[in-house]
Amino acid sequence: MNKEAKAKGNKVQPQTLIAAGFVILVTSLDREEFPAGTVLKLYRMRWRIELAFKRLKSLIGLRAPPAKDPRIAKPWILAHFLIALVTEPLSRELGVSPP
Repeated sequence: MNKEAKAKGNKVQPQTLIAAGFVILVTSLDREEFPAGTVLKLYRMRWRIELAFKRLKSLIGLRAPPAKDPRIAKPWILAHFLIALVTEPLSRELGVSPP
């Protein structure tokens, strides 16, 4: 944080450094039904899904479908997922993909 701020000609406030040591999640879920530990588990799971989609975007060029028509968009997305299923084990085997 300090390095990034210094590069921009700024100074990090002490409170910012303290806050950087925390994860703050805000939710509208019921506290009794979803205690903090459960919310954190759900967040970690969601973050893993986000990372998987980010990886798909870079691995197979997954981006917005070329058309909004579901008859075109759905096969385009499914084809990209099929490519991912085929290439992922190969990329791991060849050592060209992070775990």
